[in-house]
Amino acid sequence: MKTIKLTVSLSEEVVRALQEMAREDGTSVTEQLRRAISTQKWLHEVHRQRGARVLVEDPEVGTREVVFVK
Repeated sequence: MKTIKLTVSLSEEVVRALQEMAREDGTSVTEQLRRAISTQKWLHEVHRQRGARVLVEDPEVGTREVVFVK
């Protein structure tokens, strides 16, 4: 797969979150962005295109539905 260099503007809060996740996972900020985009793409496909519900199982509060706003 060809790699394209891209410049983006992100808030300090988003950059800090990406840096924290990268540090915790032992990856790079770029890898965290790739994962975020892949996750968003998957969510879009299952929810918006197929109408599937997205549920999160939380051991403390049980199963909850993720609600997406257009």
